[in-house]
Amino acid sequence: MFRQGDHAHLFNSLETIGASFAIFESQGAAGAFKLISANTLYEEITDKPISECVGKTIIEILPRYVEKQLRACFQDCLSEQTSQEIEMVIERNGLTRWWRVVASPVLSPAQDCGRVINTCVEITDKKLLEQQLNITRQRFQAVIENAYDGIITVDEKQTIKLMNEAAREIFGVGENEVHGMHLSRFVPLRYRNKHSEYIAAFRNSVVDARPMHSRAAVTGLRADGTEVPLEIAIAKIRVGADTEMTAVLRDISERARLIEELSRAATQDALTGLYNRRFTTGILSKELERCRRFKRVLGIAMIDLDNFKQVNDTFGHACGDSVLKMVSEMLVKNIREIDTACRWGGEEFIVILPETNLETTATWAERARKIIAATAVEAEADQAVKVTASFGVIATFGQDETVEALMQKVDKALYRAKESGKNCVFGID
Repeated sequence: MFRQGDHAHLFNSLETIGASFAIFESQGAAGAFKLISANTLYEEITDKPISECVGKTIIEILPRYVEKQLRACFQDCLSEQTSQEIEMVIERNGLTRWWRVVASPVLSPAQDCGRVINTCVEITDKKLLEQQLNITRQRFQAVIENAYDGIITVDEKQTIKLMNEAAREIFGVGENEVHGMHLSRFVPLRYRNKHSEYIAAFRNSVVDARPMHSRAAVTGLRADGTEVPLEIAIAKIRVGADTEMTAVLRDISERARLIEELSRAATQDALTGLYNRRFTTGILSKELERCRRFKRVLGIAMIDLDNFKQVNDTFGHACGDSVLKMVSEMLVKNIREIDTACRWGGEEFIVILPETNLETTATWAERARKIIAATAVEAEADQAVKVTASFGVIATFGQDETVEALMQKVDKALYRAKESGKNCVFGID
């Protein structure tokens, strides 16, 4: 029927087809195709009655930009004797409509038929949906790539599916390196087993997300082998039959450094590196409590550099700072691990000596005094500056004494050392 019939014979049959349907015939070497017949639904393509189009070529019934695509499709269909499919856009009256065009050859035993069956199905809604999805995808990609925090998505096998620019910068890797890489590459070796256990537990839990404030900081491994402290929020989502997990990473190196600096400032003297007065007062309190509870003895030495103002006035404060550092280094080198050295203030130092009676504390102080007196510090113009120190020492079993009372007592011992001519050790029972 399709091989030989004309419009009068074919129209009624074509009208039963629920899609835009037409039959074209090749006009030979000219490459033109004439409309033999079509159903009224095909008027969505021609935008005019079919009766006006029958017997005319494609260029006579369709815009040139449409005719060119359609003619090429029909030619391929006949030359290859197989169905061809293209997508075609038709714009009319300010409206854009998309069509899926299928061209199928009308086969004949002699293979001499030049007719083509043309079926057109409108796909405008599909194309609009694809455009919206593409816009959404582009928007999502822009948000992900421009996010300040790092974002990583992995599948159930912990294979990386997505790593945004911020995450790549955190770990020091390139865009082409990460896809398909295992997440463990960015976890320090000592944490990998526990990390895998945590991932498995989270995947199987009823919780879908864990925010940053509910997780302790974790440690990541950069490509160069260095480690980075991270704060992480994690969420999971079902993708088909699989579960993917997305982590939002925040590099907290600056925060960690700040916390470390604040901690150091709260406990250490900035110039000498020794414990400061506030922190040492806490240590003294604990040591006193230990002495009372276990009836143990505690030795305390207070050190004051003699004539230190004269060093600053004569050689400058830089030299004075060098003297303070020298004394601090000497104290650190000459105490035990259980002992504590502190810069009490100005040129005064405190040394706490647990399990040390008055006699042994005085012996230690005498040795330290001699080291200080024998050590020179270089000033400007290659001048060697030496200082001496006075020591006040006490020992206590705690009893009912307070930190304030002990410090008054050891300060009194130091005052007596100063009265005795300085550069000496004075102890009070």
